Amino acid sequence: MINILLFAGLVLALGAIGGRIAHSLKLTGIVGYIFIGFLVGPILGLVNRLGLSGSFSSLWTMWTHLTLALVAFVIGAQLTISLIKHLGKPVLGMLFAESLCATFAVIIGITLFTGDLTLGLIFGAMAAATDPVATVGVLHEYHSKGPVTNALLTLVGWDDAIASTVVAIVSAVVIGILGGTATIGGVVATVIFRIFGGLFIGVVLGLLLVLVVTKIRDRESIFIYTLAIVLLGAGIAEYFDISLILTCMAIGITFINFLPRKGHFVRNLIEEIMPPLYVVFFVLVGMQLNFEMIETAGGLAAVYIMSRMFGKYGGISASARLLRAPRVFQKYLGFGMFSQGALALGLMALLGTKISKFSPSSSIPTLGITVITITTIAFEIIGPIGVRLAIKKAGETKRE
Repeated sequence: MINILLFAGLVLALGAIGGRIAHSLKLTGIVGYIFIGFLVGPILGLVNRLGLSGSFSSLWTMWTHLTLALVAFVIGAQLTISLIKHLGKPVLGMLFAESLCATFAVIIGITLFTGDLTLGLIFGAMAAATDPVATVGVLHEYHSKGPVTNALLTLVGWDDAIASTVVAIVSAVVIGILGGTATIGGVVATVIFRIFGGLFIGVVLGLLLVLVVTKIRDRESIFIYTLAIVLLGAGIAEYFDISLILTCMAIGITFINFLPRKGHFVRNLIEEIMPPLYVVFFVLVGMQLNFEMIETAGGLAAVYIMSRMFGKYGGISASARLLRAPRVFQKYLGFGMFSQGALALGLMALLGTKISKFSPSSSIPTLGITVITITTIAFEIIGPIGVRLAIKKAGETKRE
């Protein structure tokens, strides 16, 4: 039996190797990390062989909460009032439309396919997030410039905030249903408590952080205090069973709007330390996959992929027409919004840990991770093709 630190070191090293192999195959590192996890877990069964099955669940829960807390803070720390005003009504309208249309399209598609509204809500909540890494990578590769390129950069950079909020709302509804809240009033009360409780705690902690670091110039101290407040917020959210995502987002929003310079510094520093956390997280995701579930998840994944693409493209096109945006947006912009990456997997993992608390025997967490993993890998292929099509049709590529 090996200890958990040795196991974590092996996971990190193997994940890094898997990421490099994936990059050499022109795939994102996420695919390589997940494959390593799948190899270590379901295929070779090393977790059980090494006697780590007892501690794996707690490691998975802790790592998921830590990763999502930091991701939510970083997302919040991008939402400055001045930048929101700068976006303008057309971009804001398209931003909300593509996220919400994708959510509703998947809710409808999955519910009709399975007859289960709870599954529809769970997968619909994951559909809003778009992976900026794959999108930006294609734009840089083709040295594209123009209105469609600028719109894509703005949309993929901001829709994570909407996706996180949607997941927080839907998660509260799902937990209210699965937790035995029988009445509509009970579900609504649960949703309100989880959402506004998270926002309230986040704003209070954000203001506390502002007061603490206002007169501090030492950057190391600012970073330590910020990390402490974020972890404190995540812990309080877990203790009171409110939205961890909205709590940590609210801390970031409050901090960046009161102290922009210090907020930018801390956000950039956290982004620099995130890669190792991501590697371990995605390897652990791969270890959650289940052979038996993969066959069952295939149909769900196909419905999810088609519904999400329909919602993303339809939302952009319809809103662009209503807002009288340039015709090139109406025709081509939606093709660039298909990528799906880290955030969707992270949000599904977080929701899965919540569901396990209320229903330990439920297969939904494993099914959810399996479906979102399959669709993320699929969208890592579909997404860049869509971006390439969008910028080529718009005539914004410099490389052929």
